[in-house]
Amino acid sequence: MIHLDTNLLIGVEDPTDPHHLTACEVFAKPGTFACSSVAWMELLSTPDTSALREAMKELLSGGIVLFDEATGSRRRTRLDTMIAATAILSGADLATTNPADFDPFVPHGLKLHSF
Repeated sequence: MIHLDTNLLIGVEDPTDPHHLTACEVFAKPGTFACSSVAWMELLSTPDTSALREAMKELLSGGIVLFDEATGSRRRTRLDTMIAATAILSGADLATTNPADFDPFVPHGLKLHSF
């Protein structure tokens, strides 16, 4: 299973987004995709239509995984910490176009998905 970071969720929906081509490339690969409820909340904070959100839920065949635990973190990295913790606890890889944001979590078991 591959968890998606918010940048890829937004990128697949918005053809003008700089991450659009990468997001489409990720979704073109075989596999089961999911996201943390934190990434989903970030996506819901962007303007969009309900039809696109329903289509996105179809792509996320692994579902939207509830946030359960995380280690303490600075305010600036709190959402990244929650996204990483959800992927670790789910045993999923995390796909992102911002791997440097998540490198600190690799020693704690995070597997970054390369595409």
